[in-house]
Amino acid sequence: MILVIGATGRIGGEVARLLVSAGSPVRALIRDRSKATALADQGVELATGDLGDAASLDQAMQGVDRVFLVSVQDLRQAELQGNAVDAALGAHIGHIVKVSGIAPSVSPGGPAEIGRQHWQTEHRIEATGVPFTFLRPGFFMQNLLETAAPMVSELGLLAAPMDSAPIAMVDARDIAAVAAAVLTSDSHYDRVYDVTGPRAFSYAELAAVLASATAQRVRYVNTPPKLAANVLRRQGKPDWYVEHLAEMAELFRAGAGATVSTTVRDLTGRPPQTIESFAAEHASSFTQDGVSRLVHTAARLGLTVAGRAASVSRAR
Repeated sequence: MILVIGATGRIGGEVARLLVSAGSPVRALIRDRSKATALADQGVELATGDLGDAASLDQAMQGVDRVFLVSVQDLRQAELQGNAVDAALGAHIGHIVKVSGIAPSVSPGGPAEIGRQHWQTEHRIEATGVPFTFLRPGFFMQNLLETAAPMVSELGLLAAPMDSAPIAMVDARDIAAVAAAVLTSDSHYDRVYDVTGPRAFSYAELAAVLASATAQRVRYVNTPPKLAANVLRRQGKPDWYVEHLAEMAELFRAGAGATVSTTVRDLTGRPPQTIESFAAEHASSFTQDGVSRLVHTAARLGLTVAGRAASVSRAR
């Protein structure tokens, strides 16, 4: 039996689906059963619980051989995932597979708080002596659906504080495929895998890809980091989350996301998803829908001003 923690997320849900398709018995730790109907329909056994509830973790681990661990970003991440590690140790689990952070961020003195917490959990797992596999993915392509698609579709603008840094973005489904391969094999104990897409590209190149996929103009504007942070705060994002994204953007600008790995092909036997295929698949999310030509024209004029303002800010 494999326990999937984080099964209602984009990675965990796909991991559960792939495992069931491969004939593996799967149990999912679920806080809200109403959000797990699809999992139950696939034949996944549901266990109600929470990373903050040690008793529920102990119960969910009963009869389990392997654990897949992923959770949402949280300032208590190391503490909450640590609860799962303790429960796994108590249940004599034979293998823990954890989705961690991008490699340059995972260290005790790393530049990003969430990366430092990932290191704490990795270190805790290693200390137990339980066989482990750590997956360290880079920037998720799916993040673009939340951060870029609304503005691209409405304004034809791709705005981000990434300069010209190349980033080997990866499809979350490829991360899940790697995880499923690792969970169903004994050949990956005590291994760490970087998981990336097939090539690194800049946001300017991304804008061109999105323009091709949507048959509309898409312009990249390199925004000053402080401006990007202020936009997030106006959207109501908590300070710690804004700080985390600012730290990660700084890391990417320094080239942390440029390295390309062969992990997806090596472990799954197929190439990873390209940004071109991802953009084509999700073109409707990035496409102008009911936005008047007047609004687009005004937006483009505004972009010119924004671009000049960004240039002035960087010059200062």
